[in-house]
Amino acid sequence: MGEFIRYQGEEALGLIETLGMVPAIYGADTMLKTANVKLVAYENIGSTLVTIMVKGDIAAIEASVSAGAAAAKSIGNLTASNTMPRPIKPIGDIVSVHGLPVDGPQSESGARPKAMCFIETFGFVLVLEAADAMIKAADVELVGYENVASGYISVLMQGDVSACIAAVEAGVKAVENMGAEVYSSVVIPSPHPDLIKITQLYNFDNLLP
Repeated sequence: MGEFIRYQGEEALGLIETLGMVPAIYGADTMLKTANVKLVAYENIGSTLVTIMVKGDIAAIEASVSAGAAAAKSIGNLTASNTMPRPIKPIGDIVSVHGLPVDGPQSESGARPKAMCFIETFGFVLVLEAADAMIKAADVELVGYENVASGYISVLMQGDVSACIAAVEAGVKAVENMGAEVYSSVVIPSPHPDLIKITQLYNFDNLLP
């Protein structure tokens, strides 16, 4: 097992919390791209609440949290966001319970990151219908799945940007044709390299026996 980040309050802490995984992932990608911050932890406490935590200097954290919160809110429900300029050291023990790896999986040398696309809806029946429609509609690869409790279920796929866009459109339509709704969906054309530290948690390589 690799080394995991241990936060000890040495830098400012920024947090966003959302209903569901997909807005949190989109918020995290935006936070990492907005300012020089480091992804330190990801927390799924149940009841659909998902929290992203980053560290950095106070100016970077403020910019990162503001942008990440806006991004998450644009596709889903943001429940809270906060900047903690100088957390007391023991707070780091709570943050570090679900600390992320220091180093994420290595991509092929020179390989361009594939676009990522997500759909989050209610229940297993709907998410399977969405996933089936997405894969049939475009050349995308199903790489992960997550249940954040209270019925919120997501699928993660990757491919080129145009394929991801077509896949998400097909998945949303499939759910709507069943008389239901998609809680959130997004295409991330060029994911930040550190985002894989979160998405690998849902990768089938880690889920299947």
